[in-house]
Amino acid sequence: MLLACAIAVSPNLADADLWGHVLYGSDTLSGGISPTATYSFTASGYSWINHENLSEIVLAIVANVGGGMGLMTMKCLLGLVVIGLVLHAGRKSNVSRMIRCIVSLLVSVNLAYHWSVRPQIFSYTLFAVLIGLVSYSFSGWEGSWQLPWFRRLARAHPGDFPKYNSGRMRCLWWAVPLMSVWANTHGGFVAGFCIYTVLLLCRSVEALCRWGHQAWGLVRRFALMILAAGLATLVNPYGPGLHWWLFNSLGQPRPEIAEWHPPELFSWLTLPLLVIASIWLLTLVFSRRQLDFSQLVILSFTLWQCFLHQRHVPFFAILFGYWVSPHVESLWRRLHKTKVEVSLDSEMKPAIRRVVITALCFGILLLVGQLAGRLKSLNVKRDVYPVAALQYMHDMNLHGNLVVTYNWAQYAIAAFGSDQRMRVGFDGRFRTCYPQSIVDMHFDFILGNGSREHRWRGLESPPFQADRVLRFRDPDLVLVNRQQAHSLEILKRHRTDWALLYQDQLAQLWGRSNQFDNSCHANFLPEQRRNITDAIQTGFVSWPALPTRIQHVQAIAELPIDIDTSNGS
Repeated sequence: MLLACAIAVSPNLADADLWGHVLYGSDTLSGGISPTATYSFTASGYSWINHENLSEIVLAIVANVGGGMGLMTMKCLLGLVVIGLVLHAGRKSNVSRMIRCIVSLLVSVNLAYHWSVRPQIFSYTLFAVLIGLVSYSFSGWEGSWQLPWFRRLARAHPGDFPKYNSGRMRCLWWAVPLMSVWANTHGGFVAGFCIYTVLLLCRSVEALCRWGHQAWGLVRRFALMILAAGLATLVNPYGPGLHWWLFNSLGQPRPEIAEWHPPELFSWLTLPLLVIASIWLLTLVFSRRQLDFSQLVILSFTLWQCFLHQRHVPFFAILFGYWVSPHVESLWRRLHKTKVEVSLDSEMKPAIRRVVITALCFGILLLVGQLAGRLKSLNVKRDVYPVAALQYMHDMNLHGNLVVTYNWAQYAIAAFGSDQRMRVGFDGRFRTCYPQSIVDMHFDFILGNGSREHRWRGLESPPFQADRVLRFRDPDLVLVNRQQAHSLEILKRHRTDWALLYQDQLAQLWGRSNQFDNSCHANFLPEQRRNITDAIQTGFVSWPALPTRIQHVQAIAELPIDIDTSNGS
């Protein structure tokens, strides 16, 4: 089952921002943190609040040492850390092995879609560590109803009092350095700090209800722990500037980014969330175990956030793994009247025992083989990313300012930005280093002036202008996805200003006519060197899938040469 969980958290498809994260981490290692936007011609000199510095440094080191295989191995190991913590929590709660395995598999399946090689996986891992720390500290207190109200509904037993170990309670101070590390790793620390704060506040309410004024000392300690953890997040390169930026940024919707949308209820990708949410709701009614007020509040709040923004699903899944497995076992026992356990004990007939062991070994070998195949490479799909288009741009030695759809921009930066051949107009860093006017300008071109469900415009946003991106600071090239019909339509309207240089099934590359159609210009590209096809893009290449030098040399060798014989040479 652990191998099955490892496979679930090891999808080997490259994330759109991975190229940028590795490049920015390498830049930080070599030259320190950049205070302003890099690799951009539209936001040059604009302040860059990078809330992912530490995770990008880690990604850069792993990528430089182990390449795609190293990144995949790291991702799998981080996933197994989370699953291991969930299994350990179930064991401490005396949950049977089979239920622990089933719950862990449910958690890993819910993580799968969100477990890409990106800074978010560090955020989810640190969250699992934080919840493990809190559960350890409140051992003996968790899993019981401490409020004087709704005791019957909560299945509370008379005479139950919270018990805690003051030595373990001191371990909560480890949340202080953890939050400091998290604040330098990913902006998800805001969610972790909010959950940590609400959890300690709920425990404070429980303590006051049980011990009255005698609990004030414990409540003050909780308040001090919350304050210290919050202050620890100020230990970052931007100080309170990071928090101010996060406050402004998170207060603005992001409908242009898919993972900030609510999950589609009738999608296969949402099915794992619906399964664990349904199981949790069933345990609220049918489990014989006591409810826990603090856990009930946190789970309810997190599940609500899941149905607002799908990127919060891993938080609920991790909490489900920690806190709901005892209730799942109680629900199973109530339905089946038996203890759930599977073992190859002596009562099993020898022949059946051999068959079972052989089947298990065969299954393990299959899972090991599949996992090894996944960890071997990180794949870049040709029908998702413009592998062929970037190779053509490299072969033709194109350079200049590039307008490119945001989910390809960091791939283009990695391919051409390191030698300053090309800068982009906008990329996946979004509001961390781009003003809202640039964000609006890009999505006006890519998406059009859609409804508020797909576009958001602030009070300071300029009026809608679909073609402004083609004029702002004179870009030289435009690379677009052919599935984005709105941007294709805009380019067709401006065919007199832009010439089609390359096309395949996935991408189109356009260049300024006054450069690439002008035989007197240094960027002139004759018709025979343009590649306009509908070539189908299939298969994949291993990350980083950057343009190769060999093809560039071959392309130069095959170029037609005009020989001037007018002077007899």
